[in-house]
Order: sequence, then C-alpha cells, then structure tokens
Amino acid sequence: LTRPSLDKGITDCRRSLNLPNHRKFNFAELYTINMCIEECNYISSGYIEVDPPYRLDLANIRINLKTIMPQPQLESIPFMVDAYNKCEVFRSLHGGRFTLHLPDIDFIEESCNPFAQQLTICVRIHAMQKCPGRFYVDSAECRLARDYFTQCVGDIEANLA
Repeated sequence: LTRPSLDKGITDCRRSLNLPNHRKFNFAELYTINMCIEECNYISSGYIEVDPPYRLDLANIRINLKTIMPQPQLESIPFMVDAYNKCEVFRSLHGGRFTLHLPDIDFIEESCNPFAQQLTICVRIHAMQKCPGRFYVDSAECRLARDYFTQCVGDIEANLA
C-alpha cells in the first residue's frame, strides 16, 4: 500500500474494476481508478472494514509492513505505523485538503470512498517530510521534494490539533 510495486493486491484490485482496454484515461478517470484500487486494496489487506465508518486496523497494517519494509524494521515499521496513525487523525481534521470533486466515470460501476486514497496520499507526504535519516537519500532531488512537501503542503505533524 505504501510501495505499489511490492503490493500484489494492486493488480487484483485493478483487474476487478474491468477497465476498458486500449484507452488513455484523463486525470479525473485516473484519480478515480486509483481511489477505487486503494479502497479495494485497503479492504482486501484488512486495513479497513468493508463498510464505513472507516477506521484503520493498525495490527493488520503492521503485519503487512513486515513483508515490505526495509531493515532495520525496528525503526522502519514503527515509523510507518505512526504515519498511518497520524494520517488518520490528520484526515479526520483536514480531509477537505485531499477532496476532489470528480465527475462520475461511466465505466466505474460502484462509487468508491476516498478514505483509503486520502490516507495513502497523506502517508506518502508524511514519509517524505519525516523520513528517518537512516532511510533518507540525501540528494538534490530528495531535498527538493522534501522542501516542496513541507513548504507547499504543510507539515502533517504540526496540523494534528
């Protein structure tokens, strides 16, 4: 869920949408597709229940992270679990920051809830902002990205109250 290339559920969830073949999707379509994939993946991974109101199951998140997080996991896993926890709080306070009003997409049969997509966006931003030094690649590109996500988006941790 945090590293799509390592997450086998992405492919299954994408397939379940029965997307049209050989078609270029516009921004709204791609965002909606990704929102539905994230919702499916969070549910199938046991991160959330099928029906709202959604609450993260941090125990299942921790189990999943053990299969994908780098060593030393005594540092990487608590950091990511904390990120999910903080982002759930952040989303409850500032969910509107992530909300896009998207048109209905004719090939998406059931509407999807943005909860999982909003959490994923927040976790990725928080991870970029607060990445532990041991895992942070100190390059010009990473510094630029960290500065952008701190200055232009705002510090996730500073906005939890």
